[in-house]
Parts: sequence; structure tokens; C-alpha cells
Amino acid sequence: MSRHVRWQAAIAFLGILLVVALLSYATYTYTSQETPARGGVFIEGVAGNPQYINPILCQYNEVDRDLCALIFNGLLRLDEQGEWQPDLAESWEMGPHADVYTFTLRSDIRWHDGLRVTADDVLFTIELLQDPDLPILPDLANLWRSVIAAKIDDRTIVLRLSQPYAAFPDYVTIRWFGVLPKHYWARYAPAEIPKAQLNTQPIGSGRFKLVEMDGQHARLEPVLSQFDQPPYLSALEFRFYPDYPSILTAAEAGEVHGVSRVLPEYQRQAEAIPDLQLFTSPLPGYTMVLFNLDGEQAPFLKEPEVRQALAYGADREKLLRDIIPGVGLLADSPVLPGTWAYNPDIPRYPYDPSHAEQLLNQAGWVDTNGDGVREKDGQDLAFTLLSDDAPHSIAVAQALAQDWARIGVKVTPQPVSFTGMISDFLTPRTFDAALLSLELYGDPDPYPLWHSTQISPKGQNFGGWASREADILMEQARLTGDRAQRKQLYDEFQRVFATELPALLLYYPLYTYGASTAVHNMEVGRLNEPADRFNTFARWYLNTRKVTRIQRRTLDLDKLPGTR
Repeated sequence: MSRHVRWQAAIAFLGILLVVALLSYATYTYTSQETPARGGVFIEGVAGNPQYINPILCQYNEVDRDLCALIFNGLLRLDEQGEWQPDLAESWEMGPHADVYTFTLRSDIRWHDGLRVTADDVLFTIELLQDPDLPILPDLANLWRSVIAAKIDDRTIVLRLSQPYAAFPDYVTIRWFGVLPKHYWARYAPAEIPKAQLNTQPIGSGRFKLVEMDGQHARLEPVLSQFDQPPYLSALEFRFYPDYPSILTAAEAGEVHGVSRVLPEYQRQAEAIPDLQLFTSPLPGYTMVLFNLDGEQAPFLKEPEVRQALAYGADREKLLRDIIPGVGLLADSPVLPGTWAYNPDIPRYPYDPSHAEQLLNQAGWVDTNGDGVREKDGQDLAFTLLSDDAPHSIAVAQALAQDWARIGVKVTPQPVSFTGMISDFLTPRTFDAALLSLELYGDPDPYPLWHSTQISPKGQNFGGWASREADILMEQARLTGDRAQRKQLYDEFQRVFATELPALLLYYPLYTYGASTAVHNMEVGRLNEPADRFNTFARWYLNTRKVTRIQRRTLDLDKLPGTR
């Protein structure tokens, strides 16, 4: 009897174990997937060679500017919205009258040799920029010579301007002002700096340090402390080529991962490379037809009705769609869309040739002899349109000439070299109209380009626009640091500009960048300058590794045969 009971107990216990096993029964599936792996060098082809990897001398050379932006820091930087953000400075303040600026440096920032960046380095750099023996841009030198810099302590510096200037923070970003290490550069007299070997062996404080360079390449490695997360890639390498077509040839051969810039004339060639992906982003700036308003070259261009008729008579949408696709976005204001100062509610000039003809008729320009060209008082409505000799510029000038011929205006395109256009035509103002591209940066201040005091040869107001109303608005906007007040002033300035039309804006340029499909997780956001294409470098990767994942799945007993 007891043996029978023991067997029953044993069978019951085994049954319990079986139930427990069934209840906890699970299946496991094994999957593998590729994930980013660290390592690899991103190789980019660039056109030209570096000359001055020195932030106070690099403004003349695009390769220099790229390298300086990666290796050095300014006090401030620009974000994707064009807003000023801390860089070497952890904080900054503008005085109530926009003439005093106080910067507090970060406590954790160091030079690539390990020494701390201090206010002495900032002061030293400013003193160099003020020295008449240092060959820098004249306007930049004049600005800094009007600044009084004072050190409060090792981390604090105060800059006092001779007059209020709300756009001044632009000039402490890396584009115009990169801080140099005093302990390396103090041994040189200012006149000796352009010849110093340090210009090609830079010690900076930026996200990358230069570890190797010769006539063919430069290798930069990321400074891990400067990144929120360690980059996947081990290094960034620039390879130097004589021109942009050579870079595309290298990309097709698989010698480079990146093409620093795809110019409009090589867009189709780049698109034909199977493993090359193209990224585009608007660049700050605009391309326009600038009118010479001095009345001597083509006096009829002083008439607002004629300029407005030319605006209505230009099919700019067709130009960007069919003639130069991918080159730019339609422009309507000298202030960039997407920035805080842009005014969307200004007069616009859609393609309307009938309205253009009506304006010319009202202004007395009529084709009385039937030759297809309007005239008034014995003068034909005809002028010469200058452009640089780039293929896409020539195509734009020719397309505009055809559009304007349809409304009775005879335009003769004349391509010249870019340097020749500036020195021989724009600066002495010996031109009728010119197709001109301007780079902008940071603050929307239009004063250097459009104020009457800047009429060439004194400044860059090559068209000679002199509007008292516009001048007052630009002057007042420079004198206040109040963003809302500046916004109102710039809104009104854009209205005046669009009404008086000293230039016909055509498009905002697009920057096109090429990268191999072997590079993963690439993206290019809005750029303030080309070097910003590396802003997302930390997320790029070339190498991958397989990771096996185990997934546990519990058995559903209700679905087993005989269960319910």
C-alpha cells in the first residue's frame, strides 16, 4: 500500500514538472544585422592646395577656409538658422547700445598640444589683426582697429566698439576671426607671419587636428573631447586635385569618397557616376542682375518703370527649371528666407510679359520703326549684360536676353573673366548691367552692399543705388541690438528695395556635394559656408559589423493540439 502511494506521488510530481516545463516553454530565434563599426578614413577630393591654414589669413582660399573651420574656433559660431551660438565662448552679452560685447571663455577648451585657451590668446589675435604690418582684408583691418579689447580675467574679455554695430558678432566667428595660440605665434613679428612654417603646421583648438600633410593630401583626426559622441570614422583626409573635373574622375575611379563641390557645369557628369550620391543645400547669397544707376552708361536704367518691366519680362522660373536646373532657388529679397529678418510680404515680379510691355509703353518706350527694339527720343532700349565666363552664367545671360527681346529690349550678353569684371567694369562702374553673384554670411546687415556711402570705388555698392529712405533704415538697424526693432527696420528696407529695384534678384545658389554610396548616414543640412558640410561627421560611417540578436518567444499553450 505504501509502495503504491509512493508511485502515485512520483507520477504526480513528474506531471507537475511537465506542466511547469510546458508553461515556461519558449523558442529562440537568431537574427543577424549590420550595425555601424568604428574605423575607416573618409577621403574627400578638393580643388587646389592649402596656403595659409591660419584663420587670420585664410579668407582668400577655399581649401584654407575649409581647413581653418575644422582646426580652429571663433568666439561664436553660426547654427543652421544663421543664429549666433557659443564656440570658444561659453556665453556672451551685448551691451544695451550694441557697442560693448563681453565674452566668457569655456573652461574646458584646450589647444591641440594640451594647453588651455585663455583670454591672452584672444587679445593676442586681436592685436595681430590691428597691426598695419599684417596683410589682411582692408575692411577687416579697419573694423578691428576701431575696437578696444580688455582682459577682465583669464576667461573674460570685453570688446568696446567706437560706435554701435549690431552685426559685430559675425566678426568673431571662424569665418573672420579664429583665435591663434599665443605661445606659438608670439615669436613672429606681424610682417613675418605670412612666411611662417606654422601656416602649414597649425596648432588649433577645433574639432579636428592636422596630423599629416604633404603636396598631395592632408590628414585630420577628430579631437574626441570636442564631440558629444565619438565619431565612427578614424580620420578625415583631403586629397588635393588641380580642378573640379579631376575630382569627378577620381570619384568615378573610386579613389575618393567625397567630392567637395559639384559646380553647375559638371552636374550632369556627377549624376552619371553610379555610386555617387548628391546632396544640395542653399548657400547664403544670391545671384542678380545689377543695374548701373549712374545714368551715364544706359540712362534709361535710372527709370524705375524700365527696371520693373525687365523684372516682369524675365521668366526666372523657366530659367531655374530648364536652363540651369539644380543651380538655385527663386530669389525675391536681399535677405535670405528662413532667417529672422526675412519679410515674405514684399512686392514680387512674377513672369508677366504683357504687364512689362504696358509699363514700357507708359514710360514712352515704343517700337515706332518696327525693328523689334523699343526707342524713345532717338535712343534704342538696348544695353550690354556682363557675366563671368562660367558656362552656367553664360547660359543665364543668353536666356535673359531672349526673354527681354520678346518685350522689345535688345540685350547683348558679354562674358568676361570674373576678376576682369570686378576690376575693369564694376569698380570703375563702366557697365550697363551685370550678372553678379554675392556671398552673404551671418547677420542680414545689407549696409556694405547697398548703402550710398558704399558706392564704388569706396565700397561694394557697384550699381550706385542711393536711396535716402533705404539708407536711414540700414543705419538705424545697425545701431540697435533689439531684435524686434531690427526686424521692423529690415522688413521696411526689403519693401523699399523691391519697389525701387536697384537689382533684379534671380536665385539663391545651391551648394551641391557628392559622396560615395559606401558612406552611410550622411546628410547635409543648411550651410552657412561650405565647411559646414562636416557638421554631421560624427554620424558618418564606412565600416559595418554583423550583430547576432536572440529573440525569445514563449509558446502559446492554447494553440497546442488537445488544449483549449
